[in-house]
Amino acid sequence: MWLYYIISAVVAGVIYYITFVPLHYKSVDSGNKKSAINQARRLRKPGTNIPPPYPNGWFALATSDEIKPGTAKSIDCLGENFVVFRSAVTKQVYVLDAYCPHMGANIGIGGVVNGECIKCPFHHWNFDGKDGSLVDIPYSDDLKSVQKFSRIKKWTCREVNKLIFLWYHAENEEPWEIPSIFEVENNELWMHGTNEFMIHSHIQDIPENGADLAHLAAVHGPSLFAGTDINSFREKILSVGTHLWDAKWSVSENLKHMTNIKLSHIIQVWLWKFFQVDGDIYQIGPGYVVLKLKAFFGDVLVLQTVTPIEPLKQKLSHYFYASKFLGFIMKFVIFGETVQVARDAMIWDYKTFVRNPILPKEEKQIKLYRNWFSQFYSSNSKSFQDSRNDLTW
Repeated sequence: MWLYYIISAVVAGVIYYITFVPLHYKSVDSGNKKSAINQARRLRKPGTNIPPPYPNGWFALATSDEIKPGTAKSIDCLGENFVVFRSAVTKQVYVLDAYCPHMGANIGIGGVVNGECIKCPFHHWNFDGKDGSLVDIPYSDDLKSVQKFSRIKKWTCREVNKLIFLWYHAENEEPWEIPSIFEVENNELWMHGTNEFMIHSHIQDIPENGADLAHLAAVHGPSLFAGTDINSFREKILSVGTHLWDAKWSVSENLKHMTNIKLSHIIQVWLWKFFQVDGDIYQIGPGYVVLKLKAFFGDVLVLQTVTPIEPLKQKLSHYFYASKFLGFIMKFVIFGETVQVARDAMIWDYKTFVRNPILPKEEKQIKLYRNWFSQFYSSNSKSFQDSRNDLTW
């Protein structure tokens, strides 16, 4: 009898885990892979006339869950150092430059959130998150004389779709807004998991895949059983089935910072075709994508963010949403998408940037894509070389 109860409890636990517990995958470079990538980064030619590494737009800094009320976090990206913190009172999120103007401490490391302010860990100078102003020096009555010289830069941020975005613009232009997704904001969809990759390439290479329709068959055609290295011996043995793709890329008629891809996917094994998925994919600025997928088992929503960490290093993340009761099949969806992204990463990590690629007429949309993406660079965008110099001092 006890054995029956134990087995039942174990089975129930397994069912609960595969159905309701989110799956999180984070790409971690092993010693050999990390060494190979670092060597490739040192030796490869980055390309001629490479675009600025930090385009203008919204970029994800963290998930909402990462910044709990009353906590702060130091985040480095876009050639900048930020402190992101959340008030325990209003739950509002603020983003400031990380370094205290007093003596240079990183406020995100050991800083204490106090109402809408954050206190530097070094001398307890207190800064207002709403505008970056200095509001208190606990040991001095000389606040007013230093106050006007001690303001920390405040950055525009938004908390949308359970993600915290920062507005980055070299000309300090006002932002356009990120569309809110009702089902995510109101917990009508279940977050089934995430994946995260560090991509060693220019940011423009990543969303360019959406317009590069010819690569779908070459990179994403082989069966998932082949794994990530599609040219390996394992691929030749396990390449049962083929992923068939059809896609159409276009620029939004109403919003110049958006593009759309109409995507169709089906798996073919010999004469049989199954697992059809149709999708609308929206590129919203340089660093954010919304994928709305329709499959036989239900609707799936995937959010993709790309954030430049360094000139040739990008944090690529995906967040998977669907009905709460699709947990089992969503594990396979996340696995499949992770394998496909890892295949792209194998290309991105070792490629160079070609400013003027040789394109046949069938690839005209790549040129259209590059013309569209160029709107996110402006006269004061920091050059690739200047950005690299910032990292070598």
